[in-house]
Amino acid sequence: MKLNNRGWGLQAMLAGVLVLMIALVIIAVLVQKTFGDIMDPINVENHPNNNPTEDTDKEEDNDEQYYYKTYGEIENAVVIAAKKYQKKYYNNILDGEKISVTIKNLQEEKFISEIKDIKNKNISCSGYAIFINDNDKITYNAYIKCGDNYETIGYQEFYDMY
Repeated sequence: MKLNNRGWGLQAMLAGVLVLMIALVIIAVLVQKTFGDIMDPINVENHPNNNPTEDTDKEEDNDEQYYYKTYGEIENAVVIAAKKYQKKYYNNILDGEKISVTIKNLQEEKFISEIKDIKNKNISCSGYAIFINDNDKITYNAYIKCGDNYETIGYQEFYDMY
C-alpha cells in the first residue's frame, strides 16, 4: 500500500491559522471601537464613587471627584450601587417583585457619590435603577438622564421622582 502525499502541509496549515488570527484581531478592534460605550472594560466597582465610606464625613471632605469617561460606565456604576443597596435593604425579594431606587437615594445612602455629565461637568445626572427577581435570578437595569446630552433608552421620568 502506497501513502498519498497529497493534502495540507504544515506550512499551509500555519499560514491558514495566521490569517484567521489576524482576522480575529481586526474584528476585536472594530467591535471595541463600535461598542466601546456599552462594553467598557473598566472595572467600575473599584472607582471611589462606588465604595461607601464608614465615616460619612470623610466623603464630603474628599476634594477629588471621579469623572466617568462614558455613559455606559455611569450606568454600570449605578447597577453596582443598586446591587449593594439591594443586599442591604432587600435581601429577600419575592419572585416577580420589581423594586426601583433613585440615584439620589443611592447618594443619600452613600452607595455612590454625585455623578456629573461626561460632556459638561456642570450638569449632574439623575436616574434610577430597577431590580427584578425572576425565578430566583435578580436582574438589574440602570437608567440615567444627563441634562439634554444623554438619556438611557427606556428611561421613564416617573421612576426618577421618588
